[in-house]
Amino acid sequence: MRPSVWVLSLLLIGLAACGANETAAPVPTLPPPRLIAVTPAALPSATLLPAYTPTYLPTLIPPTFTPLPTPTPAPTLTPFPTPDSDAHHRQLRLPILMYHYVGPWPADADELRRNLTVRPEDFAAQMQYLHDHGYMTVSLYDLIYALALGWPLPEKPVVLTFDDGYRDVAQHVAPAVQPYGYTGTVFVITELMDREFEPYLTWPQAEALYRQGWKIEPHTKTHEQLAGRDRDFQLYQMLGAVQTVQAHIGVQPRFFNYPAGKYDDLTLQLAREMNLWGGVSVNFGRVHTLDSIYTLARVRVNGQGTLSEFVAGLEGDLAP
Repeated sequence: MRPSVWVLSLLLIGLAACGANETAAPVPTLPPPRLIAVTPAALPSATLLPAYTPTYLPTLIPPTFTPLPTPTPAPTLTPFPTPDSDAHHRQLRLPILMYHYVGPWPADADELRRNLTVRPEDFAAQMQYLHDHGYMTVSLYDLIYALALGWPLPEKPVVLTFDDGYRDVAQHVAPAVQPYGYTGTVFVITELMDREFEPYLTWPQAEALYRQGWKIEPHTKTHEQLAGRDRDFQLYQMLGAVQTVQAHIGVQPRFFNYPAGKYDDLTLQLAREMNLWGGVSVNFGRVHTLDSIYTLARVRVNGQGTLSEFVAGLEGDLAP
């Protein structure tokens, strides 16, 4: 056989053998892939980034807070006491004394200013008289509870009121009544205090008086007459003063003083709408009923009056 035929025969025999064993040949088992760690050095130098060091958050620990002072709760609004069955038949004789200035007369004081200004020595004599004759000061709140519920009052009660809130209440009045344990009610003009006008109490002084047991009540914002004015004006003057007193003193005031003693039906209606308990007038009188609590009568103390005239106003049957 020639070599070329022999080579061709061998090739044909090999192909036949492969075809016969194609389905039986085992699948080769590949070795597991070998992981190759890539290091920065293996990267092109142009793509090298700075090594990243992770910043780990610390283990969270519950923070410790410095507690703030316990907030002062909002003042509780004390409702007007529900009158008992005898309330509308009850009347009380109780002088509410009305002062304005207590201090030396100014050198240029006219007649009006002298009438409105009780000199310190005269005021001291009046307080001495009250003490020596068994009078004890009470508040307008005490008067309301006595009228509405029959709560007892001292045998000789008296209310001291000071209109306009002059600074001499802190300078002359409070030191004079403190030895007797007396306190009073100051009706303040709030905007004049806000502006720190010299004749009037400062808010720190008013707050100090309140802490000593005094009552601080509103006398409008700017001391403008209310009677005859529209609702918006009266509400601004009245409610604005109420809210300012409450902001400084911390309790809602319950009584009102009408500038110059002037009021109208709208004024009294607003006083009720604002849940005020009453108001004081400049009308003379010593007897009070539940029906007159928004126009409580008072006894004006004249700066030029004598001690005998003071006693007549306090105890007499007629106006001095």
